[in-house]
Amino acid sequence: MQQTSSSLIEAPATPEYVLEVLLDQSRQEWSKSLNISEEEEIPVTLDSPLDTLFEACQLYDSALISIFTKNWLGLSESDWTQVVSGPQMHTVRDFCERIAVRMTMPVISLETFIGRTCRPASAFLAIRSLLQEAGVDVADVAPSTSLSKLTRQHLDLFLGPIAKLAPGGLPTVRVKRPVCDTNWIGTAAILFYLLLCPLSVGYGTAAYLLCMFLLACLVIAAYGTKERDPARVRFGNLRTFRDLSELIAQRAVFRV
Repeated sequence: MQQTSSSLIEAPATPEYVLEVLLDQSRQEWSKSLNISEEEEIPVTLDSPLDTLFEACQLYDSALISIFTKNWLGLSESDWTQVVSGPQMHTVRDFCERIAVRMTMPVISLETFIGRTCRPASAFLAIRSLLQEAGVDVADVAPSTSLSKLTRQHLDLFLGPIAKLAPGGLPTVRVKRPVCDTNWIGTAAILFYLLLCPLSVGYGTAAYLLCMFLLACLVIAAYGTKERDPARVRFGNLRTFRDLSELIAQRAVFRV
């Protein structure tokens, strides 16, 4: 067991924790990236067939399974190679047990305040610690601080290390991109390329070059918008760090 900060301890991961992280990360990933979510959640247990897990995570080929599993669980290439190179895996338990021995899980140090332990306050300190370790200025972050600004600027921290304090605890994220939404610009670029660029060929080189220039502008705009901070990030009814800490405290693992 390793103490990474005054508020957090890294303990050996369990297969149950690995499963919870995979399901939670996939839920948040597709909501954040594509604004989609499963209408009906596919039930998965450690005794389910392994294919059921990948279906629930919407990972439909070996390349996606490799890329996203490594990313969501923080596995190295060598770790992943060892996971998949052993005996054939049939159940979710086989898969998660093989991963669990190669990663850790966060445990929150249960702090004492005025002679009494307090889980929400301990969770708040752990959240602040994770933000600070990532280089975020937390001098003005208090329980009453709004989540709005920091979730927009550091969304990956909230969906990654903070969510992993209590996998499955955070409401599904809803991300609103800037007014010129990436998806709309990308769609416009595709339509422009398919419909207008071929027509411009008949009007000479100048018209064709102009169309290609406009297409390039649309593509650049789409990528630029994607890299900007979202206009709004919502986690259900969570509004402040107090709300977040109380929610995390309900599912996180604590240790005195």
